[in-house]
Amino acid sequence: MKRLASIGFSWGHEYGQPPKTPEQLERDMRRVQEILVRIGYGHAFDPKRFYYDFHNVEVGSELFNVLIEELQKDPHLARPGSISIETRYTRKELGSAELLIWGPTNQAIEDDYYDFFAEDEEHRDLYRYCSACGAPHEQIREIVINKARMGKREVSLTYSNEVILSERVGQLLQEQGLTGFELWPVHHYKKAYKGEPTLYQLRVTHVLPPMASPPTEFDPVWTRHCEVCGRTGHYLRREHWWGKIHYYEDTDVYYPRSVLKVVKDFNHTVEWFGDLRVTHRWIIITQRVYRLLLEHKVKNWAAVPVYLAK
Repeated sequence: MKRLASIGFSWGHEYGQPPKTPEQLERDMRRVQEILVRIGYGHAFDPKRFYYDFHNVEVGSELFNVLIEELQKDPHLARPGSISIETRYTRKELGSAELLIWGPTNQAIEDDYYDFFAEDEEHRDLYRYCSACGAPHEQIREIVINKARMGKREVSLTYSNEVILSERVGQLLQEQGLTGFELWPVHHYKKAYKGEPTLYQLRVTHVLPPMASPPTEFDPVWTRHCEVCGRTGHYLRREHWWGKIHYYEDTDVYYPRSVLKVVKDFNHTVEWFGDLRVTHRWIIITQRVYRLLLEHKVKNWAAVPVYLAK
């Protein structure tokens, strides 16, 4: 596992901040130059360039430690929202996780959330919605999409966060006897066309018990709850501090180990994530699904380990 940071800093005026005096600008420009010299990038300094960004800086490396040390002295140089950490896992780490968060790596398919019905047709909602917050609840009919947007992808998301599978992948999951899901047919928004692919909507039918929290951390600032339908839209905690330095990093997801007694191959979280109006559940898969998709070289998806609390 590697934690890779993106770190940005600037000596210029920042949007939403009080304007700096000429003296402050001069001082901050010299400090930025000093930082660049110390990390071996003095040649990159340009008095006409206000900001500098460094990406894929491994946390704990000498470069990372020096940058954070220098910015601790002048935290106002850190560009707002520009410091974040991304975790990258090795194939071995992913291959040893008993459970993983799974999903498509693209959201490319326009669906009937945006209304594909003709003017003389009656609009039929895809979901039953909460009348107060607008949260989507039960899906009440089969989905209609522009199938051409699927292209050669084997897995994709619609704009309303529904998972669409190619015919090959759908048949693979069924043939292997995986559990916790069903496949619904997907319809093209116009009349059939030559070469129209057979596509499936992946419908996860099994719901896991709640995550272990703690150690899973939810962000109370962004959490929203609807008193009418009872839906809560969660966000994982992302905001953290290194001393005086503010940065973003998603916290890990934990389940009690007892969840292994009830888990299926495909599972939904009981928690809903995102803004209430577009909340969706995350998909949790077993190692069996992960290895099957790799073995058959299925593309267009990614996974992140889930941790089991003692």
